[in-house]
Amino acid sequence: MKKNWLRGLLLGVSMALLLGGGVALAQDSLFFIAYKDCVQCWPGMEFPPTGNQYLLPFKLGGWDTNYELCTRITIDGALFRQHCSDEYPDTDPYSDTWAFPCEWYEDAASSFLLGGEASVANGPPSPLGTWKYELWQNIPGRPNPRAEASWLVARVCEVEEEFVPEPGTIMLLGSGLAGLAGYATLRWRTRE
Repeated sequence: MKKNWLRGLLLGVSMALLLGGGVALAQDSLFFIAYKDCVQCWPGMEFPPTGNQYLLPFKLGGWDTNYELCTRITIDGALFRQHCSDEYPDTDPYSDTWAFPCEWYEDAASSFLLGGEASVANGPPSPLGTWKYELWQNIPGRPNPRAEASWLVARVCEVEEEFVPEPGTIMLLGSGLAGLAGYATLRWRTRE
């Protein structure tokens, strides 16, 4: 009995290590996370806006600094900005927040949004709508890493914020279930 319990424990620990390695490996690829499905636009010209409802926290990372990082932003399918650059944020991963005006103002795109220049004249008529943010790198001889996220910019968000569990929580849950499954399998085999 003691020997089988020890096998189950060893199997659980090994599965936890495997899952932990898989999570670390997954984080080495390009990613972009927007932490809200909907963000309210802020009225007026004052910047930065006060109030959490006007801010979209995000995180991006996992790029290869040997190649350009390209971004494309669309609002309801209309191109807002597309740009490739070999300049990267100071840290990987990089976290920040964005805020969105309710209307396009003169220089609103370059002053308030996302840094750099963006096309408002020939692009979307309004910042309101579904924003899609895409990241990619063109790396010869390897699959090109890609990441994307979408969110809604609205005058009033009626979407309830969902709880998003931390990756560590998911890893702990998965390793616990895997260990229990291994233990149950060993017990079932010894009964036969």
